[in-house]
Amino acid sequence: MRFLNPESKIMVILTKVADLMWLNLVTLVMCIPVVTAGAALTAKDYMCYKILKNEEAGITKGFFHSFKQNFKQATLIWLMMMVVLGFVVVDILFALGLSGSGVNVVRAIIYGIAFFIYIACIMIFPVLARFDNTLFGTIKSGVHMTVAILPRAILMGVLYIVPIYVGLHWFAVVPIVIMFGISGPGYVSAMLYRKAFEQVESKFYEEHPELAPETDPVEEAMQEAMKRDTN
Repeated sequence: MRFLNPESKIMVILTKVADLMWLNLVTLVMCIPVVTAGAALTAKDYMCYKILKNEEAGITKGFFHSFKQNFKQATLIWLMMMVVLGFVVVDILFALGLSGSGVNVVRAIIYGIAFFIYIACIMIFPVLARFDNTLFGTIKSGVHMTVAILPRAILMGVLYIVPIYVGLHWFAVVPIVIMFGISGPGYVSAMLYRKAFEQVESKFYEEHPELAPETDPVEEAMQEAMKRDTN
């Protein structure tokens, strides 16, 4: 049957669904120690981008490759985030306790700053997963990327909140959240920041052509043929 062909659209979709499910479970397990959550989230974003670009060569192998490679930076960034988010929580609690005239404006400002910090934290992990940089260079690049694609970054932030909200209010969907609650938003997020990442990579390789990855002549010819067919 045609739909059983590994290259058929149905099989490609089912394979990606299975990959995302396994990726979600591995990520959850590696987040349990808490201190390793930063490296786990980085590895999750690394694999989501790979799955999106059809570059994955084994979910578990790719995940732990990124986990080990970025463990030090990811853990330091994660610990710094925990401190910053702790201050954010304190500020939000402070805003909730305010009263008097103009309180709504103050609350809106605090909530806005808190949400921006939250989405910047989300963006830092895929930046770390994809680009080599110093610790503070990665954080700076993550913030810059958040500003550059702000509407899409806001959507990314919402995507990660939805599974938590749904899981807390509808117990029946908890199994789905366990299977796709992190990798699902991660995959859609990769779709949202892919163009921005490719622009950064293209500019870098234009400035440093000697570092550009080698292209497969056969694959290049196939891509050209596909372009001609579509035209």
